[in-house]
Amino acid sequence: MICCVLLASGFGRRFGSNKLLYEMHGTPMYLYALQMLQTVSERKIGGHTVRVIVVSQYAEIEERTKRMGMQAVHNPDAAEGIAASIRYGVQAAGDAEWIAFFTADQPNLRADTVARFLDAAVGQKKPMASVTSQGTPGNPTVFHCSRREELMKLSGDVGGRSIMKHHPDAVFWFEISEAERCDFDVPPCSDENEPSAVDKPADVR
Repeated sequence: MICCVLLASGFGRRFGSNKLLYEMHGTPMYLYALQMLQTVSERKIGGHTVRVIVVSQYAEIEERTKRMGMQAVHNPDAAEGIAASIRYGVQAAGDAEWIAFFTADQPNLRADTVARFLDAAVGQKKPMASVTSQGTPGNPTVFHCSRREELMKLSGDVGGRSIMKHHPDAVFWFEISEAERCDFDVPPCSDENEPSAVDKPADVR
């Protein structure tokens, strides 16, 4: 099994507000990632079923996740930083062979790209994988279950990329476009930077 963990507990301090609930074309930013992962979970990738877990501190996100048929995990320790979300996600993933981590601020990331990335990641022999764009690493990332203990030991605002930095030869890199890799740390200057209307999630109830 591949367990896709959406990390949706951030405060958006650099953004200036809760960016996960920031509306782009009338749709909360997090919903783009949620809809994308729902689509990915309907496929079998590299012989593996795909399960989605959403870790959040926000009731709106948790409730929407459940309505869409995915697992929501409440994170009461969000103030610690990203490591808390990772630990809750890893715990919820149980005995999944692979754990993939996604952030909720990449509305341009497409399901087809993610499916190709996951298929390539689990099909090669390295225990970790990450997307990259012209040498710039980004999310999502994937970890084999053999890295579970290292993930569980993370603390503070330190994510899984710190593990990759300690084991660079154990990382598989997968190239995607800069537009898809890009995340939003500040509000977009104009609609030109927002996802196009055709990319708007179908489930906006």
